[in-house]
Amino acid sequence: MKPVNNRNKSWKLLGLIITLLLVLTAAVVIGMGLAQGDNDASDSTEEVASEGQSTGEDEARETDDSAEEVTEEPEETFTDIRISAVGDVMGHMSQIISAYDAESDSYDFTPVFADVKPYIEEADLAIANLETTLAGSARTYAGYPAFNTPDAIIDALDFAGFDTLITTNNHSLDTGPDGLRRTVEVIEDRGLEPVGTYAEEPASRVHLKNVEGIEIAVLAYTEHLNGLEASYSAEQLDAMVNVISEERILADIAEAKEAEPDLILTYMHWGQEYTREPNDFQNQWAEFLTKEGVDIIIGSHPHVIHETTLLEVDGNETVVAYSLGNFVSNQRRETLGAGYEPTEDGVILNIDIQKNDQTGETSVTQVDYTPTWVYRNRYSGDANYTYRILPVESALESGEFNEDINNRLRQSLEETRSRMNLEDD
Repeated sequence: MKPVNNRNKSWKLLGLIITLLLVLTAAVVIGMGLAQGDNDASDSTEEVASEGQSTGEDEARETDDSAEEVTEEPEETFTDIRISAVGDVMGHMSQIISAYDAESDSYDFTPVFADVKPYIEEADLAIANLETTLAGSARTYAGYPAFNTPDAIIDALDFAGFDTLITTNNHSLDTGPDGLRRTVEVIEDRGLEPVGTYAEEPASRVHLKNVEGIEIAVLAYTEHLNGLEASYSAEQLDAMVNVISEERILADIAEAKEAEPDLILTYMHWGQEYTREPNDFQNQWAEFLTKEGVDIIIGSHPHVIHETTLLEVDGNETVVAYSLGNFVSNQRRETLGAGYEPTEDGVILNIDIQKNDQTGETSVTQVDYTPTWVYRNRYSGDANYTYRILPVESALESGEFNEDINNRLRQSLEETRSRMNLEDD
């Protein structure tokens, strides 16, 4: 029996231990590698998730920005209109005779207005002061002092482009209550709108006019009635015609404001005939109306042009034309004498209005004017005069008239510019 070799057994044991250690070491290394791999995968997933989240946020931000662009405030839009106003439309007897056509036994005043028709038609609202009555042919046609003009004068004003006629002035009662009522009725029958006198006692004296979406309240009053008011009681007079009084005007302005118009325009028949400057009465009432919130004041009655200006009172601003002179009449140098040439002059006053369609804010953006002059001539062989309202600057450029007429046109233009005084405003 051989003896056991204990040394070989020891080496074999040592080798086994070393092998086990290597296996364990390899397992640890592999495990760490797998763990590291898991960490790398997790990091990669987080990066992908992070990138995805960032992209989503950017897209959301871009969407928000796009939404902001879509919901931006709309661009402001505006409505623009022009109001054109003129002074006194008179009906002296020589004017009536000039309009008569014997063959047709009718009257035609349209040639008087043909030259200014293109200027009036440019307006969105055109207003004139009708300083006569329309009592009809049953009563004799007449000029001063008790005016009664053929109805054809309204056809001519319609032809020229006028919309609204002021009927309250010192001649409103010239043909009595019947003449006053018929004047209103004829104007309405022709499709125009009278302001200031009434066929019957009015429920309201505020004339509301919507012009291209801009609401205008038109009021009208007279200082004078040539003493004819003494024939009527206060109640009768008030039912027929608007007379300047603080009580009447305050009540009408308050009613106008309740309707929330975009602006208030008031015609005032006031002042002293043939004077070149506003008197104290005109100045005091202009300040009163401005203080009460009237936006535009148009004056008539002096028959000559007074200044047009911007009046400011207690934070309110008002365009005031103290007198626009005669638009058409027979008053002139030949009938009144030297020094009365300004009665031949008038203006078409143009007031441009703008309304912000979003805010409703309305303002006067510009005031300008077209000078006019009343041309009167008797052509060879004609028994009667011819009357034409001439736009002065256009007439001077036309070459139609002789040097005498051109000199009078130049004189008229110089006088009008000095009175209106708008060039520097």
